[in-house]
Amino acid sequence: MEQFPSDRQSALLRLDEFVHSGAAAYARTRNFVQAGHDNVSRLSAALRHRLISEEEVLEAVLTKHRFSAVEKFVQEVVWRTYWKGWLELHPGVWTDFTRLAAAATPEVPADTTMDFFTEELRSTGYMHNHARMWWAAWWCHQRGLPWAAGARFFYDHLLDADAASNTLGWRWVAGLQTPGKTYLARRDNLAKYWKDHRSLEGIYEHVRARIPAETADRSRIALPEYPEAPVVGGKVALLGHPDDLSIENTPLGSVRPAALALVYQPGEGDSAAKIAWRSRATNDAVARWTAHYGVTVTRLSRWDGVLSWMATSGCEALVLVAPFVGRDGDAWQQARQTLQGSGTCVMECRRGWDTRMFPAARAGFFPFWHKASKAVVQRYL
Repeated sequence: MEQFPSDRQSALLRLDEFVHSGAAAYARTRNFVQAGHDNVSRLSAALRHRLISEEEVLEAVLTKHRFSAVEKFVQEVVWRTYWKGWLELHPGVWTDFTRLAAAATPEVPADTTMDFFTEELRSTGYMHNHARMWWAAWWCHQRGLPWAAGARFFYDHLLDADAASNTLGWRWVAGLQTPGKTYLARRDNLAKYWKDHRSLEGIYEHVRARIPAETADRSRIALPEYPEAPVVGGKVALLGHPDDLSIENTPLGSVRPAALALVYQPGEGDSAAKIAWRSRATNDAVARWTAHYGVTVTRLSRWDGVLSWMATSGCEALVLVAPFVGRDGDAWQQARQTLQGSGTCVMECRRGWDTRMFPAARAGFFPFWHKASKAVVQRYL
């Protein structure tokens, strides 16, 4: 089985394996960084691109285990939703990151300790979450490098690169997300949770936080009101993208499109490992969608290609799951304006999970968790 599943069936098999052999021990073992990463689910990339959904993961885990036994794992799944909801409510923070990242050059300095994780990320597209925190803290507070340059390096290489989790996680380490609160890497913490470390050279004690100036607009906006299912008639085109690669398992599964496309536009700095993983994932989506909808899937390599595709599709309406705030969301906004200007009816939808959860992501995580955990318990227990 692929270490980080890039197709839906493999992701479901890995989920089943984790439910039966890893979920119960997750709270106790999750912080340890070890070879193979068998102590974590390794489903973050599949969740990021929704080869499987948060609800599927939670249902599988809570069907097998008591909530109290797997609460920490459930919480980590919900963290991803919280970050996404927070960024949807505060898109100015993403705009700020893109501006800073465009001017940043993520040249990674050599360092005896962090070299291991740097090379793992470059070669596999993965880094354990605890190691990501160490690495980001080393970058920001020990090296004093711009947080956005480090965040861009992660975004370009991580298989699970997510605009919300990556941007806001880096801001938190740097001391911006929760003003004044930072994360510092400590030698004793690395030694405890990374048993295979060869050296801790370059990780210094008594490092002082170097908190950068806030430049983002943190204003909160009103969330768009997307339906979960579209009301459509006539000839309809259906569009998929890497923010949701299992649309056949949403209310969009009942749509009978006259034309169907998947747009996948790699980022300019995307690593070979990331491009290869996404290519496998999109190939899997194309195969599933072809079988489900009975329509040949057109592949689009750029978001602006949606315009010419719609012009030749013979369809007057376009239906899609709304992309999240991020690179695809930015590109889609431009394409949508042009489509609507030409008279195309555009219908954007959003999964019910997101519609229910995002409005609660207004402040810190734990007020969000208080509401989300009640909803999870009510739904699955």
